[in-house]
Amino acid sequence: MTRILFTVVLTLITTSFNLAAYGNPLTAIDRIPRIVSPVQFPQSKWRLVRHTFQINIPQGSNALSQLSIGVPQGLTVSNSISVFDKSGNIIANSISKDGKKVTISFAEPVAPGNRLKVVMKNVKIIGRSNAWLYPVSAKLIGMNAAIPLGLARFRVYF
Repeated sequence: MTRILFTVVLTLITTSFNLAAYGNPLTAIDRIPRIVSPVQFPQSKWRLVRHTFQINIPQGSNALSQLSIGVPQGLTVSNSISVFDKSGNIIANSISKDGKKVTISFAEPVAPGNRLKVVMKNVKIIGRSNAWLYPVSAKLIGMNAAIPLGLARFRVYF
C-alpha cells in the first residue's frame, strides 16, 4: 500500500513541475512579406462578394514589385481590383488576368515598412465551399523568382 502511495505522490510531484520553454523570436519572419486579415463581405451565401486581404511588408524585406494571386475553382474575379497603401492611397498598378491567375504589377516598387490592402470587388461565387483559398506569391526586387507568401483564406459562415 505504501508503495502505491509513494508512486502516486512521486507521479504528482513530477507532473506538477511545469518547466517553461523559452524561445527566441524568429528573425527570418521579419524579412518576408506575409498575408494578414482576409475578409469577405458580406459573410453569407451571396453570389457577388468582396474579398479583401492585406500584405504586410516588413522593414527588413526587399521592395515588392509584383503580386500573383491564384483564383480558386468556384470563383470568378472581375477586373475591379484595387490596391491601397497603409495611408489609404491607391497604388498605381497594372492588372492582367490569365485564366485562374491574376497578376498585379506595380508602377513603382512598394517600399518595405508598408502594408498593402488588396480589394477584389464583384467576386462571383459559382461553386460551394466553406473556405476559399487564394495562393499568393510576390516578386521582390533583387530576386528572380516569385516567393510564395501563403494562402489568403476566406471563411464562409452559413
